[in-house]
Amino acid sequence: MLEKVGFTVRCASGGPAALHVLDRESLALVLVAHAGGLSLLASLVSHARRRHPEVPVLVFGSTSTVAEAVAVMRQGATDYVAAPVDPAVLLLRVHQLLEHRPASTVPREATPAAEFFGLVGRSAPMLRVFGAIEKVSRYKANVLLLGESGTGKELIARALHTKGPRRQHLFVPINCATLGRELLENELFGHERGAFTGANEKKRGLLELADKGTIFFDEIAEMDPSTQAKLLRVLERNEFRRVGGTDKVKVDLSVIAATNRNLPELIAAGRFREDLYYRLKVVMLVLPPLRDRKEDIPALIDTFIADFNRRNNGKISGISSQLLKRFMEVDWPGNVRELKHAIESAAVLAADQTIDLDGFEAGVAVPSRATATPVAKGSGEEIRLPADASLSEVERLVILSHVERAQTKDAAARSLGIGLRTLYTKLRGYDRS
Repeated sequence: MLEKVGFTVRCASGGPAALHVLDRESLALVLVAHAGGLSLLASLVSHARRRHPEVPVLVFGSTSTVAEAVAVMRQGATDYVAAPVDPAVLLLRVHQLLEHRPASTVPREATPAAEFFGLVGRSAPMLRVFGAIEKVSRYKANVLLLGESGTGKELIARALHTKGPRRQHLFVPINCATLGRELLENELFGHERGAFTGANEKKRGLLELADKGTIFFDEIAEMDPSTQAKLLRVLERNEFRRVGGTDKVKVDLSVIAATNRNLPELIAAGRFREDLYYRLKVVMLVLPPLRDRKEDIPALIDTFIADFNRRNNGKISGISSQLLKRFMEVDWPGNVRELKHAIESAAVLAADQTIDLDGFEAGVAVPSRATATPVAKGSGEEIRLPADASLSEVERLVILSHVERAQTKDAAARSLGIGLRTLYTKLRGYDRS
């Protein structure tokens, strides 16, 4: 499967053969399947990390037990997937690991930009971000990441973990906007057997899984206030109880939280706890939007094209000067994520090795030079739309405007007159889930 999408694969069966490959090959990714017991698995992972310290190591486990995952993570594994492995999931994990690998593991011809743990840029704002990561990652402090959607907050969080003192342990991300209060608390704290109907066995939560490592709360502003209070107690006391349990579970965590919302405004409105805010913002990093670092756009485009070619065995050589000029004029409200999707769409529909403006506009909805602008009007608010906006663009801008102004996704769905599931489906299409 990997070869079909353009990878060159070196296979080894058994410990000695695997050690031979690890010692003699130049590798971009190491995949270790469970064979010969946990000790051999851990030994191979450890050897891979020593021989290729900057190369991600993905482990195929024999079970889904936390103990096995933790054991290999402590030996330096980057990710763990339990058998049986779904091919689509495997391919997604491989791409994610390669996207997040350090620049030193990428062939120079494939990285025309300054790259830092998947973050690309040479602009002054990005160099300041890189410098902040270098400094902050040395410590175990909690970090609050602020920035618009699509600016790379999870990449920053992963970079802080990978460079930090907890890199030998798990990085556990969770999106607070995708789960309701009860589901989120069950995911975080776990539960005891019999805690509720259907709880047929004990479940360890993500806080417990992240012990000694890093937990990343994406869209922390969407967390219910009652769950915020429980999280605050964990941060203050380094302990919690599973749902339905009485025993205290001790944890030692680094916490990174991210949001694109204005937390002081939410605090003033009573929707976010001020004490949790100060507990999280021991260090605060603000990520620049793409419109404030447009000099990075050419380098980002080259990186996205190289990534597209690698994943799809493509032959795209670049974009025309006219299309680059158009891209430099766009405000990119979805930031780097929106730019990446635009490049991938253009590459798929390209008629030649060079993506030109005419071909791009014929097959892809080119982002407008201006974004939707909220304009106060009376007691409500109207949205000023670009005159050349397509119907799909209008729908996207209206939905995102409702989401930005609403307190919760549920409230946004009600104000739009659509179901919550429909809203999440739309947002996933915009990469705003």
